[in-house]
Amino acid sequence: MTTIAQYKEVKRVAVLMPAFCEERTVGDAVSRARKYLPDVIVVDDASTDETAARAEAAGAAVLRRVVNGGKGEAMPQGFRYVLEQGFDAVITLDADGFHDPDEIPKFLEAYQRTHLPVLIGNRMAEMKSIPVVRRWTIRMMRYWLDRLLGVYVPDPPCGFRFYRCDVLPFILEEKSSLPSEFETLFNIASRRIRVGSVRVTKQPKRHKSLIAPFRDVIRFSRVLSKYYKKMHKPRKKIRLIDEEI
Repeated sequence: MTTIAQYKEVKRVAVLMPAFCEERTVGDAVSRARKYLPDVIVVDDASTDETAARAEAAGAAVLRRVVNGGKGEAMPQGFRYVLEQGFDAVITLDADGFHDPDEIPKFLEAYQRTHLPVLIGNRMAEMKSIPVVRRWTIRMMRYWLDRLLGVYVPDPPCGFRFYRCDVLPFILEEKSSLPSEFETLFNIASRRIRVGSVRVTKQPKRHKSLIAPFRDVIRFSRVLSKYYKKMHKPRKKIRLIDEEI
């Protein structure tokens, strides 16, 4: 079992946003986030538009990637930077306007109240506004996470999250090309790190979503299979040899 401090004072908190071709929304997202936390980091995942320039103009530190690798590559790079800079915690949210930066204080308050090192956004209070297929996908993820690892998270795929930085090394131990929300949550839960939730609102779409529920089901199934095999991997049999004296 992984052991981390029950409570750790959090003074420096960064905001981390992965972004790919989000020139229309990233500037506003950065500006609104900086009203609450001055240190905003944008990982520009090889965008072909003005995403990096507009993030910098709004006051963000920008990490530029040369090759697009998706969240599975962008988030670990951001996490490593956060650790190098000595932050105590990080709040992750999308740069496309899907998450409301004005809800950042909810995570800070929740940590002070619960001391839980990982907090996941929960949009389920607005269940009726979520498309049926997406709703079914979330329920399936929630069920298997609870059944397999005994961890209940109302909204597993939500990328609006709080991580205390002493948790990040465990997240970075395993490499994956899968979207970080899936892999990261299983990585945390399998180590019995305590997880809580924070109610957040579902924002209207600013543009067409790149999230495909059926694709997410396939990806989630791959993660599920990986961790199931890992947990049920048979131990090597020890052959006992009787020696004659």
